[in-house]
Amino acid sequence: MAQGMAQESPVVVGWKDGKTTIETERASLTLSNRIQFRFTHEDPDSGNGKDSFRIRRAKTKLDGWLYKKNLTWELQLNWADTSSSLEDANINYAFSRALQIKGGQFKVPFGRQELTSSGSQQFVDRSIVSSEFAKGRDAGVQIWGLSRDNRFEWRAGAFNGNGRNASSNDNGALQYDARVTFQPWGDVKYSESDFESSGRPLLAVAVQYEHNDRHGATAGNDVSRAIAGGDVAFKYRGISAFGEFFHRDNHPESGPDSASDGWNVQAGIFVVPRTIEVAARYATWDPSDRAAHDRRTESGIALNWFINKHNLKLQSDLRRIEHQAAGTSDLEARMQLQFIF
Repeated sequence: MAQGMAQESPVVVGWKDGKTTIETERASLTLSNRIQFRFTHEDPDSGNGKDSFRIRRAKTKLDGWLYKKNLTWELQLNWADTSSSLEDANINYAFSRALQIKGGQFKVPFGRQELTSSGSQQFVDRSIVSSEFAKGRDAGVQIWGLSRDNRFEWRAGAFNGNGRNASSNDNGALQYDARVTFQPWGDVKYSESDFESSGRPLLAVAVQYEHNDRHGATAGNDVSRAIAGGDVAFKYRGISAFGEFFHRDNHPESGPDSASDGWNVQAGIFVVPRTIEVAARYATWDPSDRAAHDRRTESGIALNWFINKHNLKLQSDLRRIEHQAAGTSDLEARMQLQFIF
């Protein structure tokens, strides 16, 4: 090489656990894809049963850093969602580990099972309680941070409050979320099965709050809601347990106020270490304290075969969904193959 000629920056390409990474001195890009191929057998309380196949999720994710490693970004598309494929599009700047700011579209900091990726679940999908109280992605800004020893994590943000891919806010108010997590014995990852604990147990305890004033959002009787909740997660030597609770106060534009609550408990154990897991779930919620005998309940069991952790796994579950007001008790069996590449 001629003297004085600038040396080109090396490009490093690697692959690990279904993720391809390209990195230079000034940027990095990681590509991964996740497919969930599902079979469902529905056995309703009344009417005929039904068998069906579907691609539940087909996601492409790009993420990495720009210029400096404390400026990270994320883009995720779900090709199976034909109505609106964009899920995540955000950028994050870390002033330090304890103080970071994130803007764009991403999951609001509310609900442990919702914050856990659909690819890291013990059951084929989230519980009816998580789906009801934690609505997932929205556009907004979040400030957050982690203590140096991972014992504390805090998140607080402001969002439109009308879900992902909305072109603008639907009224003059924002949705506000806050979540604080305490992990006394180390980082409890947002993954429901226990792949990380070794000689000591792991525990995470969190409290959270959300307020979303929807008054004036539509021509109907819109509701301002406030939700308080908490969750506990425990892992030790292949045993995992998780529980979350929500209480929601509803204040409509007209008519009386109401309240609803819900809770979900779930536990799993590896009967063959890191390979074969069984799990159980019980979830229930009350739509309104102003109506009697309207509780909805989900109970189920799951059997999982982890060929390569969550990157390649075959899941099956059997669950019963009971609707007290309708007097129905529906049975559903599901099997799902997930692969990440």
